[in-house]
Amino acid sequence: MVSFTDTPWVDGGQLVVAHRLRMWYTVRPGLFSKPRYVKAVDDVSISIGRGETLAIVGESGSGKTTLGRTLLRLLKPTGGELLFDGRDITQAKDSELLWFRRRTSIVLQDPFSSLNPYHNVKFIIEEPLIINGVSPRERDEMVHRALEEVKLTPVSDYLYKYPHQLSGGQRQRVAIARAIVTRPDFIVADEPVSMLDASVRVEILTILKSIQERDKIAFAYITHDISTAKYFSDKILVMYAGKMAEIGPYRDVIKEPHHPYTQALIEAIPDPDPKNRFSERKVVGGEPPNLANPPSGCRFHPRCPFAMDICRREEPPMIEIKKGIYVACWLYVKR
Repeated sequence: MVSFTDTPWVDGGQLVVAHRLRMWYTVRPGLFSKPRYVKAVDDVSISIGRGETLAIVGESGSGKTTLGRTLLRLLKPTGGELLFDGRDITQAKDSELLWFRRRTSIVLQDPFSSLNPYHNVKFIIEEPLIINGVSPRERDEMVHRALEEVKLTPVSDYLYKYPHQLSGGQRQRVAIARAIVTRPDFIVADEPVSMLDASVRVEILTILKSIQERDKIAFAYITHDISTAKYFSDKILVMYAGKMAEIGPYRDVIKEPHHPYTQALIEAIPDPDPKNRFSERKVVGGEPPNLANPPSGCRFHPRCPFAMDICRREEPPMIEIKKGIYVACWLYVKR
């Protein structure tokens, strides 16, 4: 039985629950060398309720995508617990996850590489329905409805086109239609708008939000761009080097970030005000660490302007700063 007493920000009754989840990749540098581990996701605890969106943000290499794929059990965790709708799926075999596959889906970053160039739009969207044994008549109705929901109308204009005949925004709409056609309960959206024009991004996020509100779908929205998360997110998890830095309600964290890394990410958001075009932005120096050999103590300490001796020696615990906001930083620990 999983105990959540040590992770009070996790609600064990929600749809998706990860408790101290780890995903380490084994690296064998030589025939006679001891194996090393790339700690891509290290001790992450989160929960996502029905109809709720958790934004997962951080730099490239922070473990966002690995966490998303682990939540979908596309990767088998190396530690911790993963629950879906109250059922433990942490170590379940693939053959035992058919029910789970029917209730989950993913939208990938690159809509061109994620769509088979040899298949037309109709087959791309209905393939999950074929796998799940849906009748041809029902498949046609569900494909048409999915295309209408992502605003690819008239539907007849798109059914028999191939990915190379569509724009980037249209391809991503097809990817979303494929993700929602089976009416899943949980979707991982991995940078779904990062490769699209700015004019298309808000429209795509609005489509996702409307679908979520109607079907009460839970989302894990992975992004490196905090500014897009505001259209779509209820909670936010800030990750750094595979670890949790800060977690809490989106608006509260953005309004008053506490972790130095969260502050740096928000400081880096472009300001559209022309009066500020000559203002100098604070930039955190250095580079993210090598996850095969992360620094001791707090993984952010080599780049942190507030680093203390204890930051170099010990990992910080998650501390509740305000109601519902938790931060892993020694600055807030009373000693």
